[in-house]
Amino acid sequence: MKKIIYITLAVFLVGVSFSCSEDTLTEIDTNPNIVNDAPLNSLLPQLIIAYSNEIVGAAAAVQAGSISEQTSGVLGFNSYTDLEGASAQAWENGYLMLNDLEFMRNKAMQSEAWTYAGIAEVLKAFTLTTLIDLYGDIPYSEALQSEIRNPKFDAHETLYAEIHSILDNAISNLGKVDTAMPSQDDLVFNGDQQLWMKTAYGLKARLYNKLSKLDSPGSAQNALTAITNSLTNSEENFSIKIYNSSLENGNPYSVAQNGQPRSAVGKIFDVMLSFTPNTVIEEDPRAVPWFSTINGNRIPAPSGTAEADFGEPRLDGAIYSKPLFLKYMAAPLPILTYNELLFIQAEANFRLGNTLEAYNAYQDAVQLALEESADFSPDVQIDPADIANYLSFPGVSPGEGSLTLENIISQKYIYLFKFQWIEAYNETRKFDFFMATNPEGRANRMLYPVSEVTRNLNTPSDVNFSTIFDSSTKLIWAN
Repeated sequence: MKKIIYITLAVFLVGVSFSCSEDTLTEIDTNPNIVNDAPLNSLLPQLIIAYSNEIVGAAAAVQAGSISEQTSGVLGFNSYTDLEGASAQAWENGYLMLNDLEFMRNKAMQSEAWTYAGIAEVLKAFTLTTLIDLYGDIPYSEALQSEIRNPKFDAHETLYAEIHSILDNAISNLGKVDTAMPSQDDLVFNGDQQLWMKTAYGLKARLYNKLSKLDSPGSAQNALTAITNSLTNSEENFSIKIYNSSLENGNPYSVAQNGQPRSAVGKIFDVMLSFTPNTVIEEDPRAVPWFSTINGNRIPAPSGTAEADFGEPRLDGAIYSKPLFLKYMAAPLPILTYNELLFIQAEANFRLGNTLEAYNAYQDAVQLALEESADFSPDVQIDPADIANYLSFPGVSPGEGSLTLENIISQKYIYLFKFQWIEAYNETRKFDFFMATNPEGRANRMLYPVSEVTRNLNTPSDVNFSTIFDSSTKLIWAN
């Protein structure tokens, strides 16, 4: 199946049905939109945009925002009503992405285009990580093989070593002398091998940190070691910055909200409020550029029970506040950032008992999060004096001896509100640091698509809408 879905910057991987089973494999082999050959410098930008728009920025991200309660759905029904559709879309797009990346990697390896191969491997590692985060056990070792019609589901805990192996291969390829370097077709780093290597190490740090429940000191030390080889400032962030103010080529979060303004401000409001000395939301300077006002007030929506609020003013809300940054379709989309690594550094050092290092990293992370909280538009600014005032609050800066893990995780949760809802969903499951307020509870994972359940006999039967709220379906790293 060495074929690739042809896409453009305006038409992404949508409308193509995909699963691991027989009908899907047949479709891939007969799809008239598939071309048998394309140069690497055409494939790379397509796949970068496909990853950002159809994997980390698609319906699953919107759903993750609701499940993590950073947002609340305001279409007049419980957001879990949409779970089946969002789950199916993420599954289909994820396996399409893995198929296309394997095609690009094989093509690059055959022509000894090492940088292209390394980038394909980094994107593969990110895609596989997202699929595991959302679904847990998935087909991998037997997936995408035309002769296997019912691929087995690999236990998700066994796949983290595979992701690290993929990243190790990527780092090796990205370190080779290369005469076929990408340039402007690399929409992230313009062909910079070092920055892709640093991104690979950053994903390693995220993965190690995620497994803290299984090996607290070991995962912390591994994460810190990976960080020493990763991003050193925000200019090196893995983020997509090429969007413009159009529905065709805009930030996928913002495009979704402009198309159907379903997301209102959720539990994020209360978490931010918990750090303010007078329980006034505007004492957090991010509240003003982030939350719209309803008759002069900022009002969060309850999770799962909110009234319908998608009429005019659509993007500001008539009943509940809505995230203002979702108005900006040209906003950059962060995928892995230096700021996230600072929070990981703080958490890892805290778990190791390195209180001074933990506190310094925590303060740096919070300050940077504040400074970059309005970077979705050059027209929006936060006064440095307001940032300094917020950092002076005892709840925000409690001192080295009083710093808690909840301080770190709560501030990270706030940071992730801006376009990183899948990672926020991961954090809420990993720490369970607040009780779900949605009457349905908090889903431990996404659903397997109906197409997979009905066509692949190996699909786990114990994961369904009735069980995803039970402890039996928690991922191995979740509390």
